[in-house]
Amino acid sequence: MTDPVLHAVVVRVLGVAVAIPAHDALAASRLRHQWARALTTAPAEVVADASGLVGMEPEQHDYTMTSRVTLRALEATAGTRLNVHAGAVADSAGRALAVVGESGMGKTTAINALARRLGYLSDETVSVSPDLTVHPHAKPLSVITDRSRPDNKASVSPDDAGLLIAPEHATLRRIVLLRRGQGNAGLVPLTTPQAMVEIVPQTSSLVLLGHPLLTLGEIIEGCGGAFALHYEEVDDHLDNLIHLLSEPDRARCPVIHHPPVDPPPADPGQWSRHPWLDAVQYDDELVVMVGDTAHLLAGLGSTIWLALAAPMTDAGLVAVAEAEHGPHPDAGALIEAALAELHGHGLVTQAG
Repeated sequence: MTDPVLHAVVVRVLGVAVAIPAHDALAASRLRHQWARALTTAPAEVVADASGLVGMEPEQHDYTMTSRVTLRALEATAGTRLNVHAGAVADSAGRALAVVGESGMGKTTAINALARRLGYLSDETVSVSPDLTVHPHAKPLSVITDRSRPDNKASVSPDDAGLLIAPEHATLRRIVLLRRGQGNAGLVPLTTPQAMVEIVPQTSSLVLLGHPLLTLGEIIEGCGGAFALHYEEVDDHLDNLIHLLSEPDRARCPVIHHPPVDPPPADPGQWSRHPWLDAVQYDDELVVMVGDTAHLLAGLGSTIWLALAAPMTDAGLVAVAEAEHGPHPDAGALIEAALAELHGHGLVTQAG
């Protein structure tokens, strides 16, 4: 068998030089064509895993390899960047639009349409540095060739797909979260906390960042804010999406950071915060991250969590809530219900 290193194709992915092993010259030529926009002469920093690919049909081989190349780049950048399962395009001035959505929301379709008018950065992963630099991932597009076999995808070069070339440097300018099938209202502004809880599940290795929520919030605020796109057909909204890049930034919302601290000891019956990874507060909305999950709190939930900077009893929390929100005949029951919900999400705990 030919040594795959002899035919390695080196590409720059998310700012990382990744070697793609190829088992023969024919495979190397095919991969070089698919990855033409990402080819680099720089020495490889990491090597993609090529195990188990010998004997695969070229289509399946190339699709699998594309996923492994992305994975190696994500591993190499973990803890240093915000990496999001998203697509991105950029205009000639280098202003980038990131399109975020869970599988099935139409990211690839949206990027395919947008990248015929703006430069193609990625249809799968967007890697953003704290200074808002977007590191390109000009990978082949993964295209379903047989609707009866949705996992059987071909790798199509961006050149063959007719996508425009992105400028050499791009800076994140706007974030749009796709909400296909939830009406056709178009673009709707989101608060930073609302956007955060939707973006967190689409991130990779977010928990490895020093202050994950604070970093994510600073990126959202720094790029001018996030929007939801409620749509049926993305083509009906392309003009508005592109226009976002030239609209003025909205005013930044001040943030209060609540980094994790060791909780004070609690007496039996007192409530306290469950250990958390990070928390940020914007106006009356609070986002708390426990494990790898972000929770959006407002109203009584936010009041209770903030009050529990020191352990408190139910009665103490009722007094705090009434001082902030006013007296209520069912205050005790409302606090009890709110505590039960917070406890169910692993946000608070009761001693004893």
